[in-house]
Amino acid sequence: MDYVKRFGAPVLAHCEDAGLAGRGVVNEGVVSTRLGLPGWPAAAEEVCVARDIRLAELTGCRLHVQHVSTAGSVELVRAAKARGVAVTCEVTPHHLFLTEDALLKRGYDTALKMNPPLRTAADTEALLAGLLDGTVDAIATDHAPHAPHEKELEFELAPFGTTGLETALPLVATRLVATKKATWAQVAQWMCHGPRAAAGLPGVTIAAGQVADLTVVDPDAQVKVEADAFESRSRNSAFLGEELTGAASDVLVGGYFVLRDKEVV
Repeated sequence: MDYVKRFGAPVLAHCEDAGLAGRGVVNEGVVSTRLGLPGWPAAAEEVCVARDIRLAELTGCRLHVQHVSTAGSVELVRAAKARGVAVTCEVTPHHLFLTEDALLKRGYDTALKMNPPLRTAADTEALLAGLLDGTVDAIATDHAPHAPHEKELEFELAPFGTTGLETALPLVATRLVATKKATWAQVAQWMCHGPRAAAGLPGVTIAAGQVADLTVVDPDAQVKVEADAFESRSRNSAFLGEELTGAASDVLVGGYFVLRDKEVV
């Protein structure tokens, strides 16, 4: 952190204590016991979050905690921000909108195997509360594509990860905006401004003469999450079969269309 601080850059931390996580593949608790799978305790994340926050406080380096998944991690970040520590964090749609109980409904579906693992309903409630009160700065996908043959293994042998790039915005639109839990202005903050600020990138404005970095949203677009509809070659989505409302219709990056009329350019 002392070295990184010299460049004014943040440290992006994947917080996982390998000794505590061990061979865990799902959240440690009732579900892991019922399924007979090795458990991964919340403490494996939280002790690293606490350590890295303390080091950031000591060195003055900016810290960004990736894909927080537990109520304890949110509380650690909240307390650190209250002390003035330069820390930000993000949450993924799958940790916001799914819990470990999905494994009971869908059996040993390896699309639900991710790092960190899906947690409890109490954790998802804390993540949403943190997002709404500003403790959590951004929504990020942690997009982790895998070929079908990689995921078509026993649960303990399959790789961690789920795709998220193509479903993130429709999920947020459906689960947060359509339910009146959040506004589109908040979504723009979480998915555009927050990530840029956390990375130390300059903000983007909509003004004459500015290079267009824009996403145009069709809030009424109907989206069914189907494997054959993905642009990605990977199909390992945790949300297959979901029917969602709201999606990007156009995306410009650096002044050029990369998505136009819902078609990849």
